[in-house]
Amino acid sequence: MWLSLNRKNILIDPGPGSLIRIFENKLEPEDIDIFVLSHRHLDHVSDINAVIESATKSHKKKKDLLIAPNDTVYGDDPVVLKYSLKGIKKVETIEENKEIIYEDIRIKPLIKHIHNNVENYSLGFFTDNKTVIYVPCGKFYEDMLYAYPENPDLMIFNTTFVKPVADINHLSVKDVEKIIEKSKPKKAILTHFSVMMLKYNPEKIAKELSEKLKLEVIAAKDGMKIFF
Repeated sequence: MWLSLNRKNILIDPGPGSLIRIFENKLEPEDIDIFVLSHRHLDHVSDINAVIESATKSHKKKKDLLIAPNDTVYGDDPVVLKYSLKGIKKVETIEENKEIIYEDIRIKPLIKHIHNNVENYSLGFFTDNKTVIYVPCGKFYEDMLYAYPENPDLMIFNTTFVKPVADINHLSVKDVEKIIEKSKPKKAILTHFSVMMLKYNPEKIAKELSEKLKLEVIAAKDGMKIFF
C-alpha cells in the first residue's frame, strides 16, 4: 500500500511484486519518505529490500525512516537485510504505547495482534485533519473492539476469510463487521483475500456490508486508488 498524507509518502507492507506495482502505477520509489512493516511474514515484506535498493539509488540517497517490529529488523532471522539498513537514516521499532513522530504525522501502534508467533500491531496514522487505521493479519479478540478511535477517515482491514476459521489467526468478514460497527469509519477497505474469500466475491460482500452498516465499504483491487 502506498499512503500519501500531508505531502509525505508512506509505503506499507511491500509484499511480492511491490516494486513492479509501483512502476506500473507511475509512482517513483525515490518519492517514498517512510517504509512501514506490520509484521515479518513474506507476503508483507518480500520486496522491502528491493524497494529500499531502488528508492535509495543503491544507498546513494538515504531515506528518512523505517518503522517495523523488532523481530523484523533485529531478530534471529531478520527480513530486512543489514545491507538494506545502510540506506535508512533512522529505524524505529514498533512497541506498545510508543508513538513515532515524523514531521506532522504521528504513527502509533494501537493493539497487539495474535498472529503466528510474530510481532504484529494495528497501526494508526494521524495528522491534524486525517486518521488512517491499518488492521493487518491476526486473530480477532474482544479488546480489538475498543482499540481504535471512533470515526476515522479510513480503515483498512486484512480480511482473509468470510467466516472465522478455527486455529487460523486471520480476520474474517464477521470479525471486521464487528469492528466497523463499533468504530464507524467514514470509509473502510477490505483486502488480503484468501481463495475462499475470492470465491464468495469480495465486491458483493463489501456491498452487503455497506448496506447493512450504512457506511462505505470497498473491496480492494490491485492498482486501486482511494481518495479520502
